[in-house]
Amino acid sequence: MDVVCLGEIIADFVPVGERTFKVCFGGAPMNTAIACARLGLRAAAIAAVGRDPLGEFLLDTLKSNNVNVGRVRVTGYRTTLAFVSRLKGENAFFFYRRPWVVSADTELGLDEEDLALASEAAVFHFTGLPLSHRPLREDILEIVGELRKRNVTVSFDPTYRPDSWGSREEAREATLEAASNSDALLATTREYSLLFGETGVEEIFRECRKLGVKVVGVKMGERGSALGDRSSAWLMEAYPVEAVDTVGAGDAWNAGVIYGLIKNLSLSETIKIANATAALKCTAHGAVDGLPTLDQVKNFLEKHKHEPRQLII
Repeated sequence: MDVVCLGEIIADFVPVGERTFKVCFGGAPMNTAIACARLGLRAAAIAAVGRDPLGEFLLDTLKSNNVNVGRVRVTGYRTTLAFVSRLKGENAFFFYRRPWVVSADTELGLDEEDLALASEAAVFHFTGLPLSHRPLREDILEIVGELRKRNVTVSFDPTYRPDSWGSREEAREATLEAASNSDALLATTREYSLLFGETGVEEIFRECRKLGVKVVGVKMGERGSALGDRSSAWLMEAYPVEAVDTVGAGDAWNAGVIYGLIKNLSLSETIKIANATAALKCTAHGAVDGLPTLDQVKNFLEKHKHEPRQLII
């Protein structure tokens, strides 16, 4: 495997009209897994769905996108749901999962077979939503610690969703612990505000370096993104596209960064691929329908000659 993604898998109900929703594939780490596979990486998923039509839909979507599903459990719990609402121009998520109801993704338990699969990967990518409940939080952090001993690069996306946490402080503490045990931290400015109380790019990089994070990604939506390591940092505007739906854009961006890490690309080249992948995703409804192939990303970059700007941190 090139990348193994662990975390929530969700049936997203995305608004396509005033009172109409479209059922779409969702769950941030699984969106990233599919995006990685579309870019040509060998991707696998660790997750849980229900034994119901929505679970079948999610599982079939992973399979049809060449994601290894050997460690995706089909459980007796119902598949997790999320309704997307656009408030003040931003996406808000209302979940049918813990703490509101019991559903498949919150009841996932990890074992030695999951560790064995993840140990085969160049990159292990996980998200913060599963950290919102126990004992999965402890299981994930234990696996992360073991993988780093085995020289697997650990990538973390906080995916902070207040609807799934008991309190903001609990979310902050758990997210900080996960971030400090990861090699790459790929988060939005809102999530960095949760961690540090800061949304300025330069200060975010400084705080992450204090945590020991090696690669830092800052997702800023229509304002673009930033990407840096301990020696350099880059800022890049978003590519102009006619956006149909921004759900999953950050997950697509993650895949671009993971692709760059696995292929040992420079940060300046990686951020271009990440921004292009995210931009192309936004041209279709749902988190996965617009995800591009590597050839589509390359063709897009040929037509858009934007270059990132180096930052002095």
